[in-house]
Amino acid sequence: MIGSILRATVLSVVGTFLLIPFGTQAQCSPEPTTVVQGTAFLETPDEPAPGAKVTVQGDFLIESAITDRAGKFRFSNLEPGTYTVEATYLGLYVEQKITLEAGALVQVTLQLKPPDLTAPPKS
Repeated sequence: MIGSILRATVLSVVGTFLLIPFGTQAQCSPEPTTVVQGTAFLETPDEPAPGAKVTVQGDFLIESAITDRAGKFRFSNLEPGTYTVEATYLGLYVEQKITLEAGALVQVTLQLKPPDLTAPPKS
């Protein structure tokens, strides 16, 4: 009789310890999402550039997107750091340097222009 009571008690205690991990959740906080979004324009801000290719380039990353009808683009889950955002559209070009911090939402406005043929080439 004592053996069966002891066995039932041990099984209850072991069963309780087995259930505890399943009832708890990890206490990790999610990484903040860093987002770059914006609009590519032609000569004036009321002329969006639909279909422009926008590229974000950092030390270890290159991502590209095509703008929508309103000239809008979006990149998410980027690591903090310094990036070059550039856009091209029918021979027009623009480039802009940005710095991202963790969890930031960075708004970029890109005004496409003809390339400067007098500038020295980039190396």
